[in-house]
Amino acid sequence: MDEIKIIEEFLIKNGFAKKGEKHFQNDYCEVIVLHRSPKDMPYYRVDTKEGSIYSSDLNIYWLVGLLTWNNYIPKNYYNI
Repeated sequence: MDEIKIIEEFLIKNGFAKKGEKHFQNDYCEVIVLHRSPKDMPYYRVDTKEGSIYSSDLNIYWLVGLLTWNNYIPKNYYNI
């Protein structure tokens, strides 16, 4: 399964609304999947009231950790 599709399913199951092709939002933050260039690996940008947080790749464990640590999703989140 496509990595971005897995991320999309995870975010939607955990209360995010799809705002664009690779853009998801809940009441606390926005998750956007970006590319620096077509040859580079995609990465996350998580926008919050405090600012933006960037990942170096599409590591789902990094995203889950960030979202649960900062209470952007419940600690008992829904798995895929």
